[in-house]
Parts: sequence; structure tokens; C-alpha cells
Amino acid sequence: SLLSPGPSNHTAHKTRPHAAAASATAAVRHCSPCGLVIPSAGPCSLVVVMCPVLSAARLSVHMCVQFDRANRAKSECLGGLEEVLSTLRPSEFCDEQLSRYKGMQWADFMSSLKKKKKQGTDSNSSSSGGSSTVASPENSNGPSPLSGLQPGKLELNSPSEDALRNQFLKTINQTILKNETKKKEAMWDLFQSECMFLYDHLMVLKNVFMEPLKKIQVEGFAMFAEPEVLFGNLDELCCVTYAFCKEFISFIIASMNSGDFNTTDVLLKLFKKSTKATALRQAYHRYTLNYINALNYLETLRRQVEFNEFEKWCSRDPRCKKLQLTDLLVSPVQHIMRVPLILKDIEMRTEDVEERDSITAILEAEENSLRELDDKMKWLKNFERLLEIQRNIIWPSVTELDPKAFIPEFLKTPLAKQPCERLIVSPRRQIIYEGALQLLDSGKPSEVYVVLFDDMILITRRKKGLHKKKSSITENWASTCSKGNSIHEGGFKYVVYKQPLSLDRICIHDVTVQDGSANNLKNAFVFVCLNRFQQIVTVHTFQAQNESGKLTWLTKLKDTVDRWKRTLQNTVFRNQRIPPSGGLK
Repeated sequence: SLLSPGPSNHTAHKTRPHAAAASATAAVRHCSPCGLVIPSAGPCSLVVVMCPVLSAARLSVHMCVQFDRANRAKSECLGGLEEVLSTLRPSEFCDEQLSRYKGMQWADFMSSLKKKKKQGTDSNSSSSGGSSTVASPENSNGPSPLSGLQPGKLELNSPSEDALRNQFLKTINQTILKNETKKKEAMWDLFQSECMFLYDHLMVLKNVFMEPLKKIQVEGFAMFAEPEVLFGNLDELCCVTYAFCKEFISFIIASMNSGDFNTTDVLLKLFKKSTKATALRQAYHRYTLNYINALNYLETLRRQVEFNEFEKWCSRDPRCKKLQLTDLLVSPVQHIMRVPLILKDIEMRTEDVEERDSITAILEAEENSLRELDDKMKWLKNFERLLEIQRNIIWPSVTELDPKAFIPEFLKTPLAKQPCERLIVSPRRQIIYEGALQLLDSGKPSEVYVVLFDDMILITRRKKGLHKKKSSITENWASTCSKGNSIHEGGFKYVVYKQPLSLDRICIHDVTVQDGSANNLKNAFVFVCLNRFQQIVTVHTFQAQNESGKLTWLTKLKDTVDRWKRTLQNTVFRNQRIPPSGGLK
């Protein structure tokens, strides 16, 4: 039960260090059964109170713990932070097997395995009294890859012709062996790339920055920071990358020990038959989707003196190798682009058609993963842009749209607010284009801001409003919708002009140069809007800043209108059939 206020009258208490998460704090309250006052125990202690009332009744221990991040004590001076940092013991990552092969060249790896095999063979020979020879995959005494090559019907009888034939076969054989070696080296480069990335980036980011941040938070410093926001799923990424590297090297060694090493078989086991590669791809996706927000959050943290001192202390760690926190945060986003490049190199050096098809399938899976990630980023950027628009537009009430309309008094309050205020945000809605235009509805040009969605057009007028917090994604990820003005700049609000226009209810008319000159309409185009009964209800005339701007708008409008009409025909109207006309019989 919670502890309620009461008089302080008896018994002792004791504290012990609390080793739980950094957000745990000791509650300073009063025991409700006996009124015992529990003294403050600091941000890192768990208060254990021996209550005589409860002890007499149940002989139990009353423990009071409150997990409250907001009430944790903050550092009053940087001296305390420096003292805590000086006592931190650095976390180290080390795997004996990976450390042994990390940074090793393929030739050195082959030599080390041969040496180990020779030692094992010598020990077996001394114990059995015999001898055996282990063939190397590189220098096998078996038949040449071209030993069965037939010269065709051409008869080569002279010694010079035989020498020419042997030289030709030797050259082709050397080329194939060279390509095979290059393919193995490329596969080894892939393993080294993953291993080096694990050691020099992921584990540095985890052990040098994330873990010390959590440790100083246990001591009550930098409590404003949220490690899970800054580092995302870094723990998961470290685990799946480590598992991937361990499985990779185990497949390589097992194939080498079998005496018939095949690069394609190793890659198929790793990428197709195992789930480690799929888990790794998904972990990268989750990290990348959080990356932009992590950068924005880092800029917020750097406004705090404590975090700046902590970051400087971390950067002095020799494991950083002069890399800053931003460099380490972006490294997973850059690393995912490297795997398809190495697989492409392996594919180019593969002679066998079936093996090349297998590697091509692996390569396509990796490239599809990158395209899927790109689609996720685009969707996330578009969705947050929709949220930006919805937060910044104002929907006029019906009385503002038509001041002369008579509305009964009892309906004025219910009709004062539009029910479509949350119309904009939809998971499937896409922003195609947006920008400023001149509207000529009243004969006098007025500036409007037009947003073209994949299903409708929104015309708005700019209005001075309160400053709004910037978007976390659209401010940092280059927009593909427009390069001009945006609806989130300058703290403005945007009032919807009349009503949104459905793309299947408008006709677009291009004002030619001759018509424009005759009517003083330069760079103009017209919307003719119809209702569902094909009645023309309104006409909007727009002017762009220049001819290229007008052509861009017309191209985007016509393509989007055609696409939307095809979508409606394939979905909404697909099952609708016109009944056959009946006649008199």
C-alpha cells in the first residue's frame, strides 16, 4: 500500500544500493499503519522500512519504492559529474573467435587453417603410425576445371598445335582459378565488413556512449536524456549483428574443414536457409526509421551543459578513433548500403550459371530490402507532412463560408465547428505537390497556397498564427513534393478556401498564350468543378509565377487526376454493372 502522511515516532531504517533501471527513485513518504517517517535516501537507493505494526501482525518487511523519473535529483555542479565519470569502468566487448579473425586477410586465414589442419594431421599420424594429406581448396591435386574440355572436331597433331592447345587450356584454367579466388576474397571482405562494423561502430556506440549515459543517470546526472530515443534499437542491432558474424564464420570454417569449400553454398546457408540475415535487415529498418528523430533529439540534448560535458568525456575514449557521436549514429544507415555492393562483386566473378542465379537471388533480396526501407522512409515523411498540414489549417464554419445563410438559433452552436477537421491525415493519402499560386476568383489576384493530394486538392489562404514546433522529419529529410514555400514555415496558419475539390470532379483547362494575351492572363490555368450530377458549380482561375511553374502544375495535375480516376474504376466502380435495358415482348 502507498505510504500516507503521519507523525515521525520510531524505528530505524537502512538503505542499500539500487541496481535496477536508471529511472528508479526512492519514495520519501510516511508509513500509513504506524506513521513512520521515511528519510530521504537519494536517487540511487531503495528504502527498506521495518514497520513494527506490520511486523507484529504478519512479520513482513514494508518496502516503499516509487519509480518517478521527473523527481530525480539533478546535478548542481559539473564537479559531481566529473567525479562520477572518473570512477566509471569502461565496458569492453571481446569475442575470442571474432577477435582472432578480425582484420585478417584471406590468405592469412587460409594459412592459419592449413597450419591447424597440419598440426592435427601430425598428431594423428604420430598416434596411428601412418600419414595423411589434407588437400587445400586453393591448391587441390584433383582434376582441372577444364580437364574435360574437348577441342571439338579440330584435330591437333603437330607438336606446335599441342603446345598451343595446352597453353590455351592453362590460361583459361588460371583465369577461372583467379576468379574463384577473387570470389572467396569478396566473401571474406563481407565477413570482415560486418565484423569491423560490429567492433568499431556498434559496440563503440554502445559501450562508450549509451552504457555510460545510463550509469551516470543511476547517479542522478543527465536525467533529462532518454537513451531509447537517442540510440533507438541499438541493443537489438548489436545482438543480431553479433549473431550474424558468429554464424558467418562458423559456416566458413565448416565448409573449409569439409575439404570442398564453395562460396555460393556458404552464402545460401547464411542468407536463405538461416533467419539471422532476415532479423538483421529488420533491425536495420527499425534503426533507420528512428535515425532522423535521433538527430533532432541530439540537438536538443546538446543545449544542456551536463550532456555536453558527458559527450566530450566520451569522445576522448581511444576506441572512438576521432569519430564523433553523429558519425557513429549515422554509421548503421550507411552500412546497409555496403552488402549489395559486395554481393554484386561476387556475382560478377561467378562462372557457374546455377551458382550465379543463386547469388542473384540473394542480391535481389537485399536490394528489395533497401527499396522497402526507402518506401518506409517516404511513407513516414509523407505521414508526418500530413500531420503538419492538419495541425496548421483552419476550417471555416458554415456561417463564415456563407454569411447570408439563415441558420436556426438552436443549430448555430452545433454547426460552429466543421466535422472534417481531421480529414487530412490518412495512412493511404499521398502528397503529390504543393506551392503558392495566384487566385483570380474575384477578378483581383490574391495569393493562395494549394496542396495537391492523390485524391483531392486543397486551396488555402495564409493567416498569421502562433509559432509552431517544427517537424522532426520534414525539416531534415529533403521533400520531394515541393522546393518552394511550405505550409509549416513562419508560424502561419492556413484557412481553407471554400471546400476541398475531389479530383474526379474537376476539369483542367490550360489557358493558351493567345487566350492569355487577349484576356491579360499570363501563365494561367482553370479548374472547372462539377458536382456528382455533372452540374458546373464553380470555376477557379490560377496564375503561376512563370511558364515552367505552370507546366509543372499542369503535368502533376493531369497525371494525378488520371491516376485517381483509374483507381476509382478499379475499386469503387469495379463491381458496378449497368443492367441490360429491358424491352416489350
